Amino acid sequence: MGIQKDKVRFNVGGRIFEMTATTLANAGRNSMFGAMFDESWNFVADNSTKHFIDRNPDCFIVLLDLLRSSELYVPENILEKLLYREALYYGLLDHVRTAKWGPFDGNRLTLSRSIKGQSPGDGTAIRGGPDGGCCIAHGSMVQLGTDSALP
Repeated sequence: MGIQKDKVRFNVGGRIFEMTATTLANAGRNSMFGAMFDESWNFVADNSTKHFIDRNPDCFIVLLDLLRSSELYVPENILEKLLYREALYYGLLDHVRTAKWGPFDGNRLTLSRSIKGQSPGDGTAIRGGPDGGCCIAHGSMVQLGTDSALP
């Protein structure tokens, strides 16, 4: 077994992380890590240099695991809002969304379940989804949203 020459070390918020440049390349060219490996950035990937990032280390380990496995596991002690903020900083928000909800399907809506009920008789139709989302149609006007966003 040979020595890995593409090992990279980061100090994130005081915690040391080691990973391969190949793992970081999974982030893509539009991420912060993609920018670091761009030829014009002069990034040196060696074992002796730690690159400091003043961010949340608990979120970093979740995002690093996502780059390694393409799966998202968020521990109970990390708020999703905090993870999304950190993912946005690193340019990994699309990776988080894809891992959580699947690949983007061209904005096609699918009905997950209908809740049957009596219509007021004026052409209004209401459908609710199990995740709290709903749709209200009245004539040619349609409103989509969560139960807190609709009247």
